[in-house]
Amino acid sequence: MALNLNRAGFSRNNGNKTGSSKNNCSIMSGSGFDISEAALRNALEMAGELVSVVNKVPVTVFLWKPQKYWPAEFVSEHIRQFGYDVEEFTTGKLLYGNIVHPDDLERVERELSRRIEEGCTDFSQEYRIVTKFGESRWVDERTFIEADKNGVVRYLKGIILDITERKREEKLLYIQRNLGIALSSSIDLHETLEILLDSCLQIDEIDAGGIYLIDEESGDMRLAIHRGLSSNFVQHASSYSANSPNTKLVMIGQPIYKQHIDLLLTSRDEHLKKEDLRITALIPVKHGQKIIAAFYLTSKVEYELSDHVRTVIETIATQFGVFISRIRLEEKLKDCVKKKKG
Repeated sequence: MALNLNRAGFSRNNGNKTGSSKNNCSIMSGSGFDISEAALRNALEMAGELVSVVNKVPVTVFLWKPQKYWPAEFVSEHIRQFGYDVEEFTTGKLLYGNIVHPDDLERVERELSRRIEEGCTDFSQEYRIVTKFGESRWVDERTFIEADKNGVVRYLKGIILDITERKREEKLLYIQRNLGIALSSSIDLHETLEILLDSCLQIDEIDAGGIYLIDEESGDMRLAIHRGLSSNFVQHASSYSANSPNTKLVMIGQPIYKQHIDLLLTSRDEHLKKEDLRITALIPVKHGQKIIAAFYLTSKVEYELSDHVRTVIETIATQFGVFISRIRLEEKLKDCVKKKKG
């Protein structure tokens, strides 16, 4: 970390040596500074304390050179939250630009260049970085541009805050809002099912799933629509009789969150053991007290779903219960009209 020598207790004396007592030793620098030993010790202690404070705050602090991909002269220890070590950056093994998401890198570079050209001293932007484990994380970066009196940029200081959870919550709210708008104009059952399932698959943690409908007469459970599930899964899990353990589990009426392997309840499900699926949500859909459908949503990556994601999924299921009942009623009315005309 660079120190401001004048503010750290150093003084210019035009080449004349000052302060030579035993208790106030000085060191003459080639640039004409007398460096008091006590002042140097205090400056180093202050620098150490500053670094200690920086390492304790829940942000990552960088000091970059204004060069391609931003080589780092300093990075705080909080970089470890992304899987990296401080030394990977300070030794030049990694440049900061190397961990900016490839889809965001050009935008980040362009924004920095624009701000420098406009003479800004600080600005903020949001983008993604890639952790050492390959995960994408959203960050909010506050950048401070340090330039000399001629406007030449000497350093860039960055404060990086992980905002991934906030971005996820914003996205979930966006999904719910758009779903409500789409459902309000939907009049076809299949179209409604597509809208619902596509909305669920916009959730980052969910990448495959389907919607089962409960037959009103037989009570059997049939897969009406699916996305991202293998042909093997569809072949062996497309329908369950009313008396099967799978249907009975849905008819209990409670949301279930388990690993895929733990939801294989019958000998027929043996064919599904090799499916590359992890956390799975089985969400009954109700209209009043009657269960009319079920969401089957799963992840090929995640082993758990957060409480917030669970709440959103269950809210979508509740919305579905209202709309599917309305659409089914409308379809029955249309059938009655056709029969009368016939």
